[in-house]
Amino acid sequence: MRSKNIQKDLSLLGDKLINSFLLENKKSLNIIDSFFSEKNILEKSKTKKKKFENHYRNILVEQLNKQYSNFKVSENTSKNINSLENSNTLTITTGHQICLYSGSLLLIYKIAQVISISRFLNSKIKNFNYVPVFWLATEDHDFDEISTVNISKNKIKWDIDTNNSSVGEILLSEINELNELYKNSIIDLNFKDKLEDIIDYSYQNGDTLAESTIKFINSIFGKYGLVIIDANKKVFKELFIDDFKNEIIGNRCSIDTNTQISKIKKLFNSYKPQVNPSEINFFKITPKGRKRIRKKKDLFKVDDENEYTSEDLIKQIESNPELFSPNVLMRPLYQERILPNICYVGGPSELGYWMQLKLYFNNSNLEYPILKLRTTAYIIDKKTSSKIKKSGVELKYFLQKLDNLIDYKLKKLSTLSLSFDSLKGTLSSQFDELREISIKTNKSFIGALNAQEKKQLKGIDDLEKKLIKAEKKNHEDQINNIKMIFESLHPNNVDQERYLNFANFYSAEGQTLIDFLVDKVLIPDDKILVINLED
Repeated sequence: MRSKNIQKDLSLLGDKLINSFLLENKKSLNIIDSFFSEKNILEKSKTKKKKFENHYRNILVEQLNKQYSNFKVSENTSKNINSLENSNTLTITTGHQICLYSGSLLLIYKIAQVISISRFLNSKIKNFNYVPVFWLATEDHDFDEISTVNISKNKIKWDIDTNNSSVGEILLSEINELNELYKNSIIDLNFKDKLEDIIDYSYQNGDTLAESTIKFINSIFGKYGLVIIDANKKVFKELFIDDFKNEIIGNRCSIDTNTQISKIKKLFNSYKPQVNPSEINFFKITPKGRKRIRKKKDLFKVDDENEYTSEDLIKQIESNPELFSPNVLMRPLYQERILPNICYVGGPSELGYWMQLKLYFNNSNLEYPILKLRTTAYIIDKKTSSKIKKSGVELKYFLQKLDNLIDYKLKKLSTLSLSFDSLKGTLSSQFDELREISIKTNKSFIGALNAQEKKQLKGIDDLEKKLIKAEKKNHEDQINNIKMIFESLHPNNVDQERYLNFANFYSAEGQTLIDFLVDKVLIPDDKILVINLED
């Protein structure tokens, strides 16, 4: 295996806010606290240490030890959990939905990155200890989003009725059939048996999906000291009672988030909110599932339930906080309330909604973490690597848009000039001369001239497109070849990391692949990590 870092095309993100953040533009500091750096991490660590109460640490450690009591726990993970009682121990966190058999490669990369960042900081900063944490989004209820896993061309779908319940609480029944379907889809290479053992150990009838996911991820990342947290527990919700109540009493999340959105729009004209706040930004857990709470004049309506006064709802929150669940906008506050966290690692969309929350954090008297963009990565198997070499096209072009790749390849293949830009320029110059003459004689001709220019430029554009189409036909085999290579890195026109499961790559390389990822994934935000499995 070897790795290569390739310059990221920021235009592909299509988001001026995230691009400004990546370029560390000072304008972004109106929205966040600070950028990721050793100096800023140290300052944030000192502040968080002072503000995070020991009482919260004791609850966190006690609950984590309880959570892990029925699992095989590595020495490093056990050590990290217990170290959280120490005020000098802080966390580097990423989070993700619960996904069937870890879902796409994206989840693997995010976890590897928080481990890598923690290692880096521990080697650079004295007097503090940094622990990698994976926040398991067990309270989400959109099962359709997480019920499918793609291994190469095989799509495995878990088709069950969850009754809109939190996905972490789904009980596994008749899971063996699904396990076999997943295992049979994995290419039979050196480490398939090892992965099958992990699957059989992790996904067992009678477990909840949360328990199975913890076992699965812990089996792969436990040796690095990763701490996984399922925060859907009463003891944690008790620490969040005041935040739930503030949402009922003063619409805290909605007001602050909308104010922050307005601020961002003034700085970035094209900005569109990643998530629009609701009036009430948490759910109630009912016998019929996780239901929205809607404000109706002076009352609060829970879907499929009765209406409540604010006093009634607050009493329920105080007596049974476990029956309430933060939505996507309140979840970051919940996370930072119970973890001694200083840095959150997420994708562009995640950071987009985190940046909507700075004012909400401030008014909730909670330290806002340093944000870090997750690494973008691709894995290239030996067969694909060989095809890329034979194509004569640099790897970086396969990581861009397909149209750009085809245009680049066509220009290399064709002996003709496929651009009529110079011809268009000459034509426009001639019409400029005609406009000057028209102004001196009769201005009424200008409209006709403009229309004629537009017509002729369109004609040249049409000819250019026909020439390119003809050249594509002449080089059809080679164009189809690079399309096939592109498809392997962007299956179904989706980036590999968002589509493919890690199983086949693990079957080929085993734990060595994970070791390699942890070692190499800490790269600058403007780079893409490419891992080539070819020796």
